[in-house]
Amino acid sequence: MKYKNLNLKYALINASFMFMVVASAGYSYNFLSQSGFADGTIGLIITSISLCGLIGQPIAGSLVDKSDKIDEKKFISCAMIVTIILSILLALVPNGSFLMILVTVLCFFSASVSLPLFNSMAFIYEKDGQKINYGLGRGIGSAAYAVGSSLLGQLWGWMGKAVLPWYITTFAALSFLLLQLMPTPSAAAEKAGEAEDAAKRQDLSYAAFFRKYNKALIIVLSLIMIYFCHMLVNTYIAKIITRIIGETAAAEAGAVESIQGTALFIAAIVELPAMFSCSKLIEKFGVNKLMVFAAIVYSIKHILILICPNVICLYAVMVLQMLSYAIILPSTVYFANEIVGEEDRNKGQATFGIALTVGGLLASLIGGQLFQYTTIGNVLLIGVIFSCIGSALMVIGIRRLEA
Repeated sequence: MKYKNLNLKYALINASFMFMVVASAGYSYNFLSQSGFADGTIGLIITSISLCGLIGQPIAGSLVDKSDKIDEKKFISCAMIVTIILSILLALVPNGSFLMILVTVLCFFSASVSLPLFNSMAFIYEKDGQKINYGLGRGIGSAAYAVGSSLLGQLWGWMGKAVLPWYITTFAALSFLLLQLMPTPSAAAEKAGEAEDAAKRQDLSYAAFFRKYNKALIIVLSLIMIYFCHMLVNTYIAKIITRIIGETAAAEAGAVESIQGTALFIAAIVELPAMFSCSKLIEKFGVNKLMVFAAIVYSIKHILILICPNVICLYAVMVLQMLSYAIILPSTVYFANEIVGEEDRNKGQATFGIALTVGGLLASLIGGQLFQYTTIGNVLLIGVIFSCIGSALMVIGIRRLEA
């Protein structure tokens, strides 16, 4: 069976979905802060969203794997319906209330819980004899994230925080409609995919994994420390911008969000060429050298953000995203494949993927509490220290492995 325009449909769905995700991933602090919550409370709320994702995404994958009635398309469609309902409710609940906290956590969680299923949905069609250009779909999604960052920042300047729930509603509805255009894979393809996943699934615990691959532990610790500062900057970038432009300028409606949208757009758009060429860079320089290089550039970027004197410099620093995050993220995928045996490959990939989540959890939790007691400069300094220690651990860890 030949599915018509499958690549185009998959790319459009990725674009719409990432347009939606940027709202919760990039502007959650802005929305909660302007809804009357203190920094410590915001940190706990964002940490709760991340924890829900950490627990909920694997559960969602297992549910789809085990169910005969629910496939990736149906699950994502249901998640989009729930997101639409919750985002409309989010626009109506009282500011600063417990109900707003509950609805925010559930809404942002339902908006992102389906993210891993987009990957498996792409590859399940291969069991049906189809071919989806996964890299193209992800690339279009990343470009949409960049454009969405700028778009939402500009809309925020015109409409204020009230724009966020309706922005999420719009793109959740568009994602749902586009999903209905995707063909349903045959039952045989679904079963083949499930059988392959089951065959790859390993029972090795994380404790046993690190005993078996003890030299990988220092690399994981390095990534957690680097990602801690990375996510500290990403989550609380509104506070960094306020520090740069001053409280008076930041008080103007939409001033921070406009700058934030441009900064996030630059960071996201410069990732694309580096990510697309990462495999060639690894062939030329080797994955170990690339990871050390990216870790060092990461720390340089974090130091420059700490001492950033104006908005133009902030935009310039964001270009370093192409030599840090855009290199280290795909490199860890290749790195895990090299150092981990075939029988433990899924566990290895999950381990390095969790490092980003753990770094994000620590950033939102610790950052939110620190902001109650000290300045943004001091919090950034703590993040920079962690980042530099992480880079040092990366150098040490890679040298140990090579030795």
